[in-house]
Amino acid sequence: MRILNTKLITFAGLAAAAFAAPASAQTAAREVVIASPGFTYNGGLDIITKAFEAETGIKVTVKTGGMDDVKKAAQDGSADAVFLPADEMDLVKDTIKAGTRTHIGRSYQGLAVMKGAKIPDISTKEKFIAVLHSANRVMHSRCNGTPGGQGCSKTSYMLTHLFDLPEMAGVKHAPSPYGEGGDALARHEGDMAVQNISQIMKWDNLVVVGPIPEEYGCYLDGVAAVPSKAAHQDLGRQFIKYATQPGTFPLWYSRGIDPRKGAQ
Repeated sequence: MRILNTKLITFAGLAAAAFAAPASAQTAAREVVIASPGFTYNGGLDIITKAFEAETGIKVTVKTGGMDDVKKAAQDGSADAVFLPADEMDLVKDTIKAGTRTHIGRSYQGLAVMKGAKIPDISTKEKFIAVLHSANRVMHSRCNGTPGGQGCSKTSYMLTHLFDLPEMAGVKHAPSPYGEGGDALARHEGDMAVQNISQIMKWDNLVVVGPIPEEYGCYLDGVAAVPSKAAHQDLGRQFIKYATQPGTFPLWYSRGIDPRKGAQ
């Protein structure tokens, strides 16, 4: 996966071209509520919501939080559209409006280095292992408690236990004392980090080397759906359709989400 410079993707360009909405979408001001974890919000929704508002006149309120927070919004209908990993959406499938589940794409965890550092080659599993062994300290998220629970997010568990694999024996690594791996690297607490690509990219002093090789399964397959208890199901459907139209591909892809891959 080639990671693009998202600073080249401007809001004006999205509103004028990639997200051109039909005239019928222009409505009086209303509000749609979206619930999303960080991997989809930072993966493109932060831009898409602004473009949607500009094109339609519909206000977008975003509820960001952990997977459990978004699942609760699906269950109680406090959001009109919810974004989750496919396996997490499966857990609340009985609360989802039939026919609204929509594929988003595969969101990758990646390797980061400091800006100005040599960019290593991690294009194969063997090269990735060798690069990690060469590091003085690889930073990653801290995982305390039950996987998926408070203190151990889904991605924290995924990345922490990457270093439990036999081939990672001897790799010098450490959990971030606070925040995620990229946060620690940005504070100069190591020389490499593993984290969700979209969340590495928020740091101006970090560079995304590339995604962790697919064989390790360090990715989240994103989907979206409308809760059956949502107050504005029509707006939830409209927003999801808008967020997944073909013109959004460059944005999602530039943030480490590949719409061509992933579970439905």
